[in-house]
Amino acid sequence: MVDILPKIQALFLLPPGIIIVIALLGFLIQIRWQLFGSLIVLASTGALLVLSLPLTGHQLMRGIESRFPPLRLPAATDTGALPGAIVILGGGRYTEAPEYGGGDSVNTLALERLRYGAWLHRLTGLPILVSGGRPYGEALSEAELMQASLASDFRVQVKWVENKSANTYENARYTKLMLAEAGVRRVYLVTHAAHMPRAVWAFENQGLSTVPAPMGFTTLNKEDRETLGYFPSAYGLRLSSNALRERLGLFWYQRKYGEAEPPAGTVPAPAR
Repeated sequence: MVDILPKIQALFLLPPGIIIVIALLGFLIQIRWQLFGSLIVLASTGALLVLSLPLTGHQLMRGIESRFPPLRLPAATDTGALPGAIVILGGGRYTEAPEYGGGDSVNTLALERLRYGAWLHRLTGLPILVSGGRPYGEALSEAELMQASLASDFRVQVKWVENKSANTYENARYTKLMLAEAGVRRVYLVTHAAHMPRAVWAFENQGLSTVPAPMGFTTLNKEDRETLGYFPSAYGLRLSSNALRERLGLFWYQRKYGEAEPPAGTVPAPAR
């Protein structure tokens, strides 16, 4: 089962949660120190305004997404061993999707990763591993949903289904165990560009060499670049929050798992 406490803590450390907490603190301080409390409320409101601008969110996302540029296949294997597989990380589930009869399906993020993974598979011919578990005890793992989507939506078969992981670090841990049996020590790693730094860190920390294959880069359309990007919006705040969450997530992983040894565990079975 997933550890929910870090997720709750993140809600209060990232916008808009942290801004609301600071604003409430400012209101309480106003009871005794009106000027100081008013300055805190004003600063928190200003921070909310700035972080809600799409231009701000884009710049914050660009800072983390630029760490791993888009994959260029001719140059991807200039150094080191050739990758032996494509690993696609889960991005979440669409729970009880009514248009699909109330069953679970992959969500938008996962579908974007699967699309790119299928494209990469057709270019390279390499087998695919999908990774994602049942962190809340769902009937089907996210990896099984991904396997079904690849088969029905993209006509691509999956070779390995890693269905035990509850987070990115466990994606890396169980994937390493599964691919070690197949003699695969280097992989193309498919996930969103903003998530890639944390994913690469987790996989390399487990001793599995990666060729990053990031996708889903953040771009602004002409309207946002020239006009709407200068006005606060929920979209801008979402971009800023996602960028800060990935930075916080990488920091947390480095502190929590930095000295961890890859533990032994039961290897999930290959897909059938």
